[in-house]
Amino acid sequence: MQIKYKNVTLRDMRESDIDDEIRWSTVETQWSLWDAPWEMEEELANFDPEAHRKKELEWLSKPRPDHRLSLEIETADGVHIGSVSSYCIDDELEWQGQIPGDVDRKTLRWAVGIDIEDSAYWSGGWGTQALTAYLLYHLSEGYTRLYTQTWSGNLRMVGLAEKLGFRECRRKVGFRQVRGELYDSMTFQLDRDTFEAYLASVGGELQVLRSPALELYIPQEKDMWFARQMYEDRDTMAYNAGWPISYSGYHPDTGCIDFPENRWADKIKRFTADGADSFYAFVRETETGTFVGEVNFQHTASKKWHDMGVVLYAPFRGKGYGGPVLELLLRQAFLKRGVERLHNSFEAERDSALAIHRRAGFRQVGTSQWTRFGEPVTLLELELTREEYLAQRRKDNALS
Repeated sequence: MQIKYKNVTLRDMRESDIDDEIRWSTVETQWSLWDAPWEMEEELANFDPEAHRKKELEWLSKPRPDHRLSLEIETADGVHIGSVSSYCIDDELEWQGQIPGDVDRKTLRWAVGIDIEDSAYWSGGWGTQALTAYLLYHLSEGYTRLYTQTWSGNLRMVGLAEKLGFRECRRKVGFRQVRGELYDSMTFQLDRDTFEAYLASVGGELQVLRSPALELYIPQEKDMWFARQMYEDRDTMAYNAGWPISYSGYHPDTGCIDFPENRWADKIKRFTADGADSFYAFVRETETGTFVGEVNFQHTASKKWHDMGVVLYAPFRGKGYGGPVLELLLRQAFLKRGVERLHNSFEAERDSALAIHRRAGFRQVGTSQWTRFGEPVTLLELELTREEYLAQRRKDNALS
């Protein structure tokens, strides 16, 4: 998910963000002087980078909730600078850990918060834009009972809350001790009229970008123009360039592959022939029928696994399709075809592909050495078994 407002983007966490979090918890820690410092001093003193990485990778491997309780903040230039989050509070305006499953979450009270961990962005309106976007997101989803909580020594946050239309509704005098001084605990409630007046004064339109529903489609010969269009597109096929392979029509300088019409029927037949232990399909948007990519898997007898492939047409990359497309392939392989083991491999530098595979449950089982454009390159060997996939589905269902 991406939420765009003015010069900031709120987006789902990526694996590459973990290195930023580790840096902000070990080196650039100025932000912790203002975000619950009565807790942060001890928390950062005991911070374990590798344990944190492991915990975050596990979290990334799980499905995202429909309503996001945390999002990362990114500038228009693509700089990751912090995060926004929300948590439920009870009728006494205290943190509420467990939420009964039969309760409409939209009727509950939610406190929003923000951390700009990169101190270079503490001025310039970044926090104002990010929290405004997050409030608009909550309101657009029907979450209208919005609060924020801070302490009286955090003058920046108090000022931001009041600027956006929050009004103080509870104060606990002398409740927090920070660096030897007593401060008040403060809770603010959002006044919708004041917030809307603020929005009218500054303008700006919120864009919430969600991935449309996708489905697999078994192509007919007449549809294979799309495959040719992809194979001849340099941006789409750049990942395929430079490999020492011998394939009729392969262009190692670009990765493109000639795919004339007289080959279309043969490709379909190879994947769909009776007894063929393989699968090939296009991916398309359910509502529009627009083709966005292709998936496949085929049995490699010598390895006792199925090798798989996913190709997204370049104009549809960066839209959050990678995870949903991979899940469609996994369902087809493990639930419909009874495949026992899927295998994929790609360069270690492809962080986005690795994050998507890990979220789906893939394990690294080794590496292999190849050459690309005449230079050595390391490939990660990844694997997921049917048993592992089904176990994760049972776990996710139990938590939902």
